[in-house]
Amino acid sequence: MPTLFVYLPCYNEAGNLRRLTEEWLAEAEALARTGYQLTVIPVDDRSTDDTLAIARQLAQEQARVRVIAHAVNQNLGGVVKTAIGDFLQVSQPGDLMCLMDGDDTHKPRFIHGMLAKITREKQCVIASRYQPGARVQGLQASRKLFSDGARLYYTLVLHVPGVKDYTCGYRVYTRPALQAGVARYGQALVEKKSFACMMELLYKLYRCGCTFAEVPFTLYYDSKEGESKMNLGKTIRDSFLTALRLRVRG
Repeated sequence: MPTLFVYLPCYNEAGNLRRLTEEWLAEAEALARTGYQLTVIPVDDRSTDDTLAIARQLAQEQARVRVIAHAVNQNLGGVVKTAIGDFLQVSQPGDLMCLMDGDDTHKPRFIHGMLAKITREKQCVIASRYQPGARVQGLQASRKLFSDGARLYYTLVLHVPGVKDYTCGYRVYTRPALQAGVARYGQALVEKKSFACMMELLYKLYRCGCTFAEVPFTLYYDSKEGESKMNLGKTIRDSFLTALRLRVRG
């Protein structure tokens, strides 16, 4: 049976990680019925709270949980690179990689609709805030303005077919799509360390022939504990400049 590898980027998520992991484990039986076994992999990015201890405790309690720990903080881009490298090393043909935020704002139950969309023709499925039926709860007005503005800007500059949500981190990737990305770009597949890495990865995979689909989901921003890790001003500048460079350089 193929495996769905779920990677959870974690930096100071002590208040969210156990709940999110248990929500994933609650989906294991339903996933098995659709033909996938589940492995959940928290990737701790040198947290300064109890995140790593909680992750290791979960791994002791649950055979489906495995932990990766960074020795130094590498930010989101570094976690994404680690997840891709680990997945390509341990996976087999037919396995899938899921990446999502580790703060419990993305709910595992939406994975079933995403898996239903994965085919040879659709190699990356995005949980999208911009599909009919999607909802956003508890998002600050400044963050919503940034997200909506980024969507319009990326659509204009990058214009990836099938994509409306360029920044949501909740995605499922096929193994061949990631292999093609690494074959073309190598370690440069993910260069940005900031939240712009999600848009960067999406566009570079598109340049490698990856095709995309989206499903609606609900973003539960009001369910997270702790402060946002995003520096909004820096992220806006970095993201907008990165999109221009990607379009020019490919």
